[in-house]
Amino acid sequence: MGHRLHIASALISTASLLTACSGEPAVDSGFAAATETWRAEREARLTAPYGWLSLAGLHQLAEGESRAGSDPEADLPLPGGPAEWGVLAFDGDTVQFTTADAEAVTVDGEAVGTTTLTWRSGEDATIVAADGIRFELIDRGGRPFVRVRDPDAPSRRDFVGLTWFEPDPSWAIDATFEAHPEGHTLRIADVTGSVAEQPNPGAVTFRRDGEVQRLQAVQSSPEGRMWFIFSDGTSGRETYGLGRFLYFDPPENGRVHLDFNEAFNPPCAFNPHTTCPLPPPANRLTLRVDAGEKAYTGPVGLAPESVTRREP
Repeated sequence: MGHRLHIASALISTASLLTACSGEPAVDSGFAAATETWRAEREARLTAPYGWLSLAGLHQLAEGESRAGSDPEADLPLPGGPAEWGVLAFDGDTVQFTTADAEAVTVDGEAVGTTTLTWRSGEDATIVAADGIRFELIDRGGRPFVRVRDPDAPSRRDFVGLTWFEPDPSWAIDATFEAHPEGHTLRIADVTGSVAEQPNPGAVTFRRDGEVQRLQAVQSSPEGRMWFIFSDGTSGRETYGLGRFLYFDPPENGRVHLDFNEAFNPPCAFNPHTTCPLPPPANRLTLRVDAGEKAYTGPVGLAPESVTRREP
């Protein structure tokens, strides 16, 4: 797959950047090196055997019984493993899975006959696996979906690497955090048409190009880490049309540090079997954020024009 080559080329580009002669001010070598290290780690996570590039199927689970397996006639077709994996039975609340062959198909690494699969948001996913193929259930808008992973998925096998804007320290910004009342939420739509209330602890403001920019933050973890789903003036041009993500640490004394050099594409930029959230209206900037990850140059996962955008 050439993942090591992609990472190596990223590190080589740092050296080129630092030694190139140009009329522009040189970027601090420590900043450039740290940025390139983060980007190499980003690519390593993306290309991991069961990372986002491995997604090989997404099926909404219907009520009643659904037969899963590599048989093309299965209700839930899988890219490998036995022809009959088993049956998922959904009663509108819980999902039971009964294996067809407990020796060939495992649930969380164990041989079982019938078991309940977790699928509600906040629950650890139950992993059903056979011959290196996996599936788990996810909750989108109160509906269970079957997410399939295959390390040999075309999006992973044929990955061509990431491209980025050059590291730019001016996009590493100290910003103001404006806290919302506890329990505040933000409605976020996704590419499946679902809309969910996401914890929205506050907004972040910063000044760029003489104007105040404002973005609504979403809580990422109980430890306080936050993120943005945003689009900007480069979206659909130099960058992916459905926006990008940016994570940042929780505020200290009303301040946060944003490094847009670490803005990155959502999974749907690479793979069609995704449920990516879309930028809420409040996070659609007209400002050009010419920093971070550029549009993927390989096969596009979900073309922006193919997504019906439902306003939250």
